[in-house]
Amino acid sequence: MRLPFGPILLAFALALLAASPVLASAPGTPSFVIDGGTRVTLSGATRLALDADLRNYGVFTPAAGSVVVLDGYGAPLLVSASFADLVLALHGTAALANNTTVAGTLTLNNGRLSLAGHDLTITGLSGGSATSYVVTPDTLGRLVRSVGSGASVSFPVGNATYDPVAIRTGTGSDMFRVAVLDDPPTTGFAASDGLTRAWAVSHANAAGVNGTLTVALQWNAPESGATFDRSLVTTGGARAWRWLGGTWVQQPGVRTWDNGVYPAIDTLVTANAGLWTLAGITSLLDVEPLADSPLRLELAPPAPNPLRSTSTIRYGLPLRQRVTLALYAVTGQRVATLAEGEQERGWHVVRLDRMALASGIYFLQLSAGAETRTHKLAVIR
Repeated sequence: MRLPFGPILLAFALALLAASPVLASAPGTPSFVIDGGTRVTLSGATRLALDADLRNYGVFTPAAGSVVVLDGYGAPLLVSASFADLVLALHGTAALANNTTVAGTLTLNNGRLSLAGHDLTITGLSGGSATSYVVTPDTLGRLVRSVGSGASVSFPVGNATYDPVAIRTGTGSDMFRVAVLDDPPTTGFAASDGLTRAWAVSHANAAGVNGTLTVALQWNAPESGATFDRSLVTTGGARAWRWLGGTWVQQPGVRTWDNGVYPAIDTLVTANAGLWTLAGITSLLDVEPLADSPLRLELAPPAPNPLRSTSTIRYGLPLRQRVTLALYAVTGQRVATLAEGEQERGWHVVRLDRMALASGIYFLQLSAGAETRTHKLAVIR
């Protein structure tokens, strides 16, 4: 292996000589090994370039201003190492073997860094692109950064593809942990209506402590289902969905912006962290306006009830007005919005498909102006 140190300052040179760390090769993999009981210090302005594993079983102390550069064509493993500055400039994927901290700046020039189930906490960031990002194979290990109410903070994460996140708080700051999940479960909506990506966002403070979070999600065209509708204005357009109680639950009003091009960027505005994705509601909804007009707001009993396949919900408006027809769990949590917005006077029909619902008791609630109508609905799978 090569170790192109550049100018090696005295502290590091003496450590190498006195403590004799071993440059060893595991089968097929060159390694820079720091044995137990060995102390290695990188003095400020020292640059250590590696195209091999960094296996620390002793004490590795990178002083402020020191830089470790991962380059070459291998897949280096970083064992029990933290860094002042870390630079990715390799033609492969490095991986963490432990939770790791970059106290200075993580620079992403080329290649990927897989968290492999471990947290990577960074202070500063430079770069991040489709050719150089932090890989999150699962949601156990996440990229960790401090986020405040100023400029949005970037999380250059992805898995098979680059699907970064940018976050800012409404007030104050907190440490946020972010990961991307490829091919998440689709319980709650039809797979063809959603994305094949979900974003895990968590932070230490309770919901609301940091006000409203603004979360920008980036995704790519091949990651959307065949019937995914990214429109913000159509009835069946994609909405934000949050994973709750083993199923995806719609979060009306959370998705507020879409850039209209690819890579796609969608903005969510919410007080809640959690696991988020985007999906449409065409698997739930088919609205069909009917003739005639009722004299008052009407919500007919859903039929059939219990719902085993598809139930028809009929409601009537005495005049053109803004209406919301929503489905609630017994806990009071809204699980689906079946109709929302300005609608013409007359009778309307909504067809509700059970495929997006778990068995149990739900309540249909129709709201228009100051009036509300409610019916109980049982779902049997």
